[in-house]
Amino acid sequence: MPLPRHEPRPPRGARGGLPALVAVLLGVLLAAAATAEAKGTKTPETKFGIFEAGWKARSADKVTACMEPKGTVTFRLLAYPLSGKARSMKPEQAKATLKAYFKKVSSVALKNVSPKKSPKNIRLYEYTYKPAGENARTTHLRVQLKQDKNRLWVLASVTESAKPRS
Repeated sequence: MPLPRHEPRPPRGARGGLPALVAVLLGVLLAAAATAEAKGTKTPETKFGIFEAGWKARSADKVTACMEPKGTVTFRLLAYPLSGKARSMKPEQAKATLKAYFKKVSSVALKNVSPKKSPKNIRLYEYTYKPAGENARTTHLRVQLKQDKNRLWVLASVTESAKPRS
């Protein structure tokens, strides 16, 4: 019986070991950096844009993506489920609360009415929405950002208050 024939091994450098490994690691690092940049932003304008898009779409996932992953955000909304009580929440709890909130609310509209001299990390919106079984209402929504330990902007608080009479 003949012995199995083995092909000769290519020289060590020709196998592509180290260069291939470096290429794979570089790709992984670039993908991780792009993901981190998408989650945290260096400008408040970008983060406010992400928040506005998520709120208008009534997407709890998009709004909580603006939060610091292990941080908290204070929410005070006049409609169910918070009914005017301020609560500090972690992302998982905020997501569940916002899902319940957005199920009860329709026709969401935000209009930026921030004064020209307001701080760059605070926006005031005229907020019009229709809670289930109620008439549409217009209130003020104050959204505040803060910088995390990496100096990226994250959501700090969302506070709804009655709109002052003109």
